[in-house]
Amino acid sequence: MIKTIIILIFMLLIGIYTIFDAIVCFFVSKIDAEAVRKHSARVVKFILKVVIMISGSRVYVAGLENMRALDNEKSFFAISNHRGFFDAISGYLLFEKNTGIIAKDSLKKVPIIHYWMKRIDCLFLNRKDLRDGVKMVIDAINNINNGITMWVFPEGTRNKNENPLDLLEFKQGTFKIPEKTNCYILPISFRNTEKAFENHWPSVKATDIYINIGVPYKISELSKDDQTNIATYSQEVMRNLLAEEKKWQML
Repeated sequence: MIKTIIILIFMLLIGIYTIFDAIVCFFVSKIDAEAVRKHSARVVKFILKVVIMISGSRVYVAGLENMRALDNEKSFFAISNHRGFFDAISGYLLFEKNTGIIAKDSLKKVPIIHYWMKRIDCLFLNRKDLRDGVKMVIDAINNINNGITMWVFPEGTRNKNENPLDLLEFKQGTFKIPEKTNCYILPISFRNTEKAFENHWPSVKATDIYINIGVPYKISELSKDDQTNIATYSQEVMRNLLAEEKKWQML
């Protein structure tokens, strides 16, 4: 519980900083919007690193060479299984390119988090509004075409199944984004993130988080059957990633 309180105090300090940041960046963005975007990503990564440090968790990663293989790509589409808040907290540190997350609409109600997510080109989805969903897909396609990598959790919600291999159904509509942009899909799996927070809410506890980055693929390069059933294909890719035993390195 002490760690939770420390994180809350830290976020309060970030909230104070955010007020001044918003004022300065309002004027700077009119001159150099790209500089503001890069600054925002640095601040977000600093916040996430501090949260992980306070939690006492250690993050291990395998398959970084698969992400590096996309260095020459303008942008790509990342997909992950979803176990808990620490998926995004630990995973965002992997990305070197401009990257936005497709997140649930309810995060708009959290002022500080919403502010910084907007600043790094995150998009918000209201699952109950079909029109909003279509707009989000169009915005995500535009982002990728403009060089902004998009990251999504195709299960659509946090998976509470005890066995991490027991994935929720991947949403087929999610894959309209890489289909229309013909960009690479990069699968990234997470293990143990729920043990840092969700399993003992509201306490934050140290845990070893394992991130496995898979081989990127394009929908257009798959068989016709896999193209038609791209959600099922991608779900199986994710399940295989979760099952792999890898040589891990500290992030």
